[in-house]
Amino acid sequence: MRNAIISILLFLLTMSCVYFLNKSVISLCDNIEMQTEDIELNIASDKMEDAYYQSLELLNTIQDNNVLTSLYLSHQEFDNLLNEALRLSTYLVHKDSTEAHTSLHLVKHNTDHLKKLQSPNFENIF
Repeated sequence: MRNAIISILLFLLTMSCVYFLNKSVISLCDNIEMQTEDIELNIASDKMEDAYYQSLELLNTIQDNNVLTSLYLSHQEFDNLLNEALRLSTYLVHKDSTEAHTSLHLVKHNTDHLKKLQSPNFENIF
């Protein structure tokens, strides 16, 4: 009887951790999407300095959540997102709007991909 109770408690603990981590990853992705929209507006209106500072905030947001998300996500997926955010800030320093747009859209694509990986469906389960 004790083994059954321990098993049920471990299952509930695991499911609550998965729920919490899933919610935090989706929240991080939503936050990144909002920040990238602001950066895109600044690049389009040729405010490269403002876009650069916002890209640094984006990079800090991704790095601050590195510990929690690296426990739950694939390192390769998260590292791709981090690398593109770093490239974005580098392109904005050099005021290269074309490459900055490209890098920004790659950040958006990687964020969408991470959100799709978190949705429970047959493709992700199998």
